[in-house]
Amino acid sequence: MKPADPVEGMLISQLVVANEAALKLYQLAWLNNAEYFEASAKYLQLADRASRTVAMLTERLDHHRNRGQQQIVVQHTTTVNANQAVVTDSVVTGKKNEAAPSAKLLAAVTDKSMEIIEAEKQKEAVPVGGRDTKAK
Repeated sequence: MKPADPVEGMLISQLVVANEAALKLYQLAWLNNAEYFEASAKYLQLADRASRTVAMLTERLDHHRNRGQQQIVVQHTTTVNANQAVVTDSVVTGKKNEAAPSAKLLAAVTDKSMEIIEAEKQKEAVPVGGRDTKAK
């Protein structure tokens, strides 16, 4: 986790200890489940509380590292021919000289646009059976 300052070090150490406690309490809860129901229920309650503490500490650590700032990226893309538009972030290949199959597909251009299918009217009414309908 590599703490950058003392506050992060304390948060990380508390997070590790709370996680260990939660795992140990879950183990104790399931150890004697049939014999001592009330003790198992109490251990599960404590384990859930420790798990919530782990989640809260993780959120606080993330908040501390980002200094409370969120980053939102908004991209606006315009196309000349909207009927044949393909929007992608990037195409990554593992080889230097050979293009990826996805890159070949993106580069393929067709002259024919997609066919628009209009909804046809329902040709035949289909009866819906219920409690009051009789079989014919």
